[in-house]
Amino acid sequence: MKLAIANFQGEIPILDARLLPDNAAQIAKNVDLRRGTLKPRNGVGVQTDLPATINPANLYKYNAGNNGEGFWFSWGAQYDIDVVRSPIADDAYARVYWTGQGTPKMTTLSLATGGAEPYPSDWLELGIPAPASVPTVTPSANRGTAPDTAVETAYVVTFVSSFGEEGPQSPSSASILRWDDGGDVVVGLPALVSGDYDIAKKRLYRVEANGDYQLVAELAPSTASYLDSVDSESLGLSLPSLTWDAPNPAMRGLTALPNGILAGFFDNTLCFCEPYLPHAWPVGYRLAFQENIVGIAAISAGLLVVTEGKPWIVTGHTPEAMAQMELDVNQPGVSKRSVVDMGGYALYASFDGLIAVGGSEAQVVTSQVLTREQWQALKPETIHAYRYDGMYLAFYDGGCFTFTPGKGLEFHDITAEGGYYDLLSDTLYLIQGNSIVTWEGGAAQTYTWRSKIHEIPPGSASFTCAKVIAYGYPVTMRLYADGAVIYEHDVQSASMFRLPAGFALLRDWEIEMEGTQETASIQVATTPGELI
Repeated sequence: MKLAIANFQGEIPILDARLLPDNAAQIAKNVDLRRGTLKPRNGVGVQTDLPATINPANLYKYNAGNNGEGFWFSWGAQYDIDVVRSPIADDAYARVYWTGQGTPKMTTLSLATGGAEPYPSDWLELGIPAPASVPTVTPSANRGTAPDTAVETAYVVTFVSSFGEEGPQSPSSASILRWDDGGDVVVGLPALVSGDYDIAKKRLYRVEANGDYQLVAELAPSTASYLDSVDSESLGLSLPSLTWDAPNPAMRGLTALPNGILAGFFDNTLCFCEPYLPHAWPVGYRLAFQENIVGIAAISAGLLVVTEGKPWIVTGHTPEAMAQMELDVNQPGVSKRSVVDMGGYALYASFDGLIAVGGSEAQVVTSQVLTREQWQALKPETIHAYRYDGMYLAFYDGGCFTFTPGKGLEFHDITAEGGYYDLLSDTLYLIQGNSIVTWEGGAAQTYTWRSKIHEIPPGSASFTCAKVIAYGYPVTMRLYADGAVIYEHDVQSASMFRLPAGFALLRDWEIEMEGTQETASIQVATTPGELI
């Protein structure tokens, strides 16, 4: 009789230890099972330290400046930050945008790194506000009686940032008669509004018979009034920013979509910006849901919207033509930071387990691994998770696990307050205290893997010998019988070794391996001839 284990798998806690597959584990800790071997998972490697003053829990690698090394952005634990790069190709300002720190924000290389750490050291409010007051209109002092060619006209004003971002218009002025060659109008311009907006210009628009507001003049931000003597034929382009509202101050969950579109949400409302204009968030592009939104993720099938009720998929190529599709599963999200794009699908934490959503399908993918009670013991509401090397890597209040659908769970002795996956370097960075560390950037950890319970009828046989094939030695093997350790051996080579006698009447046998060397297979037999 022989017990032989290879092609090792992770934990399947939902099954009784006697009913596990022969190569599945009761315990799989600090082990990398992707090769089918017991390979130790490397610990974290120290990368750098953050300023100790902010208790960081949010991280972003700003890959601009600093001789190509970039900078670390970090925020305190009181925030829940989502950052996206500018969708504008070759953005001369290296802009990034984020939500979760009060109102939505934007910064540039010079703003973000111009002061002392922690970075970003400075920023601007995202969006350009509309002027708060109405332009005033009065006839010019030297004009005479209105001719028959005089037309009713009115004015609006917009603000423009130093980056060329134009905001929505002011309320329209009162109507006034105006004509070319003498019918000039003095327009009183609204004052600037307070806030961090970097307003560089005012634009004055006039409406005439065609119903469009057309550009009259571009003025310095301090300009208080303007004498409009511009002929109708000399008017400029029509007002483009009629619906370019600033984002809702409570918007969060900022996410990049294809075609230069950004998405975010507040309460039960999903928002989209104008393509390639991250400062402009038309109210007409908003979509409402039956329940409040928990988190969103861009996947190949569209935008997954996880709510406090059922999940939704939103599809479309332009923000004005997005379509909503409710998925018929009652799986509300319980943690915004658990929502992770896994490529063709996304995973998020619900009350019952991890939910996988791809296309129009959604299912509890941990239902064959964990009971609802076992899942709840992992405190899913505390999960913050990341996609790494095809795995779902989750940190929760008390530990860390990796999950690959169909392959069970592995647990790890690593904690983190936050993290960031950097696509450019293919590196997962984690926050531990005030240090930035790299996942698997350190030395090999000591792994532990314990087999299922193998039931051997008492008296039918007695195991006398064993062999462990590994890619390095030593490794430790423990043999359990009826719940107690009956033998422990530091294996030094691939040679056979003898087991103690006297345990033929025991029924329940388990094999546990521990070490820092990769192990390929384990064999325990009743006679040496059975060992390969």
